[in-house]
Amino acid sequence: MPRRLSIDQVLARRRDDGTGLVVGIRTQDGTTYDQRGDLPDGAASLLEIGSVTKTMTALLLADLAREGVVGLEDPVGSYLPAAPPVVERPITLLDLATHHSGLPRLPRGALWTGMTSERNDPYARYDEATLTAAIAATRPKAAPGRRFSYSNLGAGMLGWALARAAGTDYATLLADRLTGPLGLVDTGVVPRPGQERRLAPGHGWRGRPAGRWDLNLLAGAGGVVSTAADLLRWTATFDEGYAGPLAAAAAAAREPRRPAGRFGPAKVALGWLVGPDGMLFHDGGTGGYRCFVGSRPDLGTSVVVLSARARGVTGLGLTLLGAASAR
Repeated sequence: MPRRLSIDQVLARRRDDGTGLVVGIRTQDGTTYDQRGDLPDGAASLLEIGSVTKTMTALLLADLAREGVVGLEDPVGSYLPAAPPVVERPITLLDLATHHSGLPRLPRGALWTGMTSERNDPYARYDEATLTAAIAATRPKAAPGRRFSYSNLGAGMLGWALARAAGTDYATLLADRLTGPLGLVDTGVVPRPGQERRLAPGHGWRGRPAGRWDLNLLAGAGGVVSTAADLLRWTATFDEGYAGPLAAAAAAAREPRRPAGRFGPAKVALGWLVGPDGMLFHDGGTGGYRCFVGSRPDLGTSVVVLSARARGVTGLGLTLLGAASAR
């Protein structure tokens, strides 16, 4: 059996290309940070977290469901101006949170424009009129509940539906129900005044400068910025011994619910992928950033990797989580 690398050895193997990188590691021994590259505020710099946002949208669902504002089995069309076409049965909020909706990954027509005319900000045009039309024109790939099929469209629809059910917008819902109660002062859709200077400059896959993405009404799929410290606090919410705000909703959100398709033995919870050992993990990316968040709720251990370059960090994050969990 190959020898497991230590955290220091894993980080030492990471090539420094000059772009910003922050690694946060939380264990029962404490919290540490490693930082390198172009970071305006060191380890406290803000970066886009991409699809890790989906774990936050899913916790909002769990919280609103506990209060009876929505139900997990409610059709998403009950909360939106238009419902996607029905195949066998309506798509529910639970289907969206577990990627079992049967919806395509992107809105119809988004792939081509996202690769050409709108490649620098591919979701910005999805206001209410555009997104409503896109939903009505959607062609589901399968009946809901049949199989795991990752969908940014579905997660964005979920965030929009929850905001409408609560009578507000997604950014306000996130602040009022999640980041505020949890004390995530540097996490949100729109940075507060003074925070913009702390945003690490993003870079594309080839290292060229890349700006922020505006996900508009699809913000629930990937529109949040955060810091390593806030994301470590976020993962602590899902620890088995956690007893703070949103504890009951977090326990419901981490519960494995359905198969995770190509991820083999993993299951999908509300927003999270769940490994056989109970590990929670998710990654994300935008035009100039990549993010990985993983935790072992049973051990109180978690790892966050934030990168200001659009190259994958999931392998690094999983390796670090393995090393941290073995300590």
